[in-house]
Amino acid sequence: MYRQTVICIGGAHSGCGKTTVAENLLRLLGSSWGAIKYTKTAFYTSVQRNPEAPENKDTSRFRRAGTGDVLWVQSPDTGLEETIDMALNLLAHCEGIVVEGNSPIEFLSPDIVIFVSGKDTGRLKPSALRILKKADIVIYQDEIPSSDPSNREQFEPCMDEIIHLGIKERACFHKLKAIIMNKTEKRDTAETSVNVTNEERSNIETNPPVKTGSNPGEELLKHTKDKRIPCKTARKIAEQTGLPYHEIGKLADELNIKITDCELGCF
Repeated sequence: MYRQTVICIGGAHSGCGKTTVAENLLRLLGSSWGAIKYTKTAFYTSVQRNPEAPENKDTSRFRRAGTGDVLWVQSPDTGLEETIDMALNLLAHCEGIVVEGNSPIEFLSPDIVIFVSGKDTGRLKPSALRILKKADIVIYQDEIPSSDPSNREQFEPCMDEIIHLGIKERACFHKLKAIIMNKTEKRDTAETSVNVTNEERSNIETNPPVKTGSNPGEELLKHTKDKRIPCKTARKIAEQTGLPYHEIGKLADELNIKITDCELGCF
């Protein structure tokens, strides 16, 4: 099943360059992507689609970058989890979503977290440090002083994927896109390795159909021979009853049924 990519962009402090990174990245990703701009509020909550705003505002910059759909989420931290889920559902038609803001990273499980340190590479406050520890990619503008052990302690966990945002911004963001595409491709490959291929699905359809009822346990027993059931049949039961593969696997174990010929590790 297709799953859209979610990229979160956080940073060390206000004005560190999060919007610049999001804007340039969205320009390269194209109109099939959506964007969420998060603003923390004291009390009220709102989700606005393609809000009207002055040209210099973040949401306007995202639209000018060619983003297909832009949401402006305003919420206090206490209600953010539910609000951000609502926003993601509103962008379910997008190929992927770029989310700008630190707080959403605490609630989401993004595919990629980008941390923008800006020009200030001094000791980070605890909230920013939590985001840095989740980061897959770190972008900074000035060199990290290697003579300052506190800086190295903060940034070393992310040293494999550090991008210097210098004068040649175009090269920087093309490199950033390449890293993101590579990480996404690896994720998709890993997920495909445990999913049923199209050819296998075709083979399943040529087998006698499994008539499933409301009780998946009964269906397993019905199609079991000598306490064994083929993996293809077990997968068919899982798909038609709406249960995840691992749940069918646990149920088979409880019934002392062995699932045979399973090469994909589904169960």
